[in-house]
Amino acid sequence: MLVGKGCEVVGLGFRNDNAGSVQSLPNGVSVVNADIRDYAGLRQILEDARPDYVYHLAAISSVVTSFKDPRLTYEVNVGGTLNLFEALRELDIRPRIVHVSTAHVYRSIHTEEGLDEDSPVHLLTPYATSKFMCEALATQYVEAYGFQAMTVRPFNHVGPGQPTGFVCSDFARQIAAIKLGQAEPVLHVGNLAPVRDFTDVRDTVEAYWIVATQGIPGEVYNVGSQRPISMQEIVSMLCNLAGVQVRIEVDPEKFRPIETLRLFGNSSKVRALGWKPRIELEQTLKDILDYWLAALAGGES
Repeated sequence: MLVGKGCEVVGLGFRNDNAGSVQSLPNGVSVVNADIRDYAGLRQILEDARPDYVYHLAAISSVVTSFKDPRLTYEVNVGGTLNLFEALRELDIRPRIVHVSTAHVYRSIHTEEGLDEDSPVHLLTPYATSKFMCEALATQYVEAYGFQAMTVRPFNHVGPGQPTGFVCSDFARQIAAIKLGQAEPVLHVGNLAPVRDFTDVRDTVEAYWIVATQGIPGEVYNVGSQRPISMQEIVSMLCNLAGVQVRIEVDPEKFRPIETLRLFGNSSKVRALGWKPRIELEQTLKDILDYWLAALAGGES
């Protein structure tokens, strides 16, 4: 998307966890192996690149992982964000920054219009807490040092290529294996009651671009579909797309210590800048399922 807009892109990746994705990147994109906790290394990358825009997504982004290892979550998310901002300040580089937070900072309340940017904050997980701390850092650097940083709070964004450990991809991989005869028709799930707001990642990145180019420093922008849907509905849609019937088996290991039961957003603020999602959830789920069917048929484990 960015290359198509004439940008030269430098991405930071940690280790080789997504080597396949890196190999498929288009011309005009380079990836540097880096750890955002390494201040000196990060500073050197920024000094070499001198970016006009920074999309800051580097984080421990799994709620489950954040409970299992809260120290690592704070070191990466908060410490890494501080490293980024301090390196830019020391180098006197002032790019427009899209700081990607999360909708998990919100209190779960029932509203027909969805949660907007002024909805109450209620931090239930190490992940959400760390991200809200990063929002405070962004505000501080805007006010104290003239940073051009905008915060986005995306609701769930999904798409083909997302690893397992995230709900749609996790369900789709299991269902694809069942469809291919590689697994018994049993779907292992956690809590299917929660309601979420899913947006295709290809639409989400368009929202980030609009915020990067048109957003107001210091402001917060929700990004979401404004369509509430339960985990149970996601399972049903994927099974229908695959043409399979499954037995649901609840796995206590997949439950979170604390669960937000209803989380969907009002993204009218970013829509006022000209963004709107274009890819329907049904198409996104089909693309995710097709991705896993091809990957598993090709021998991916």
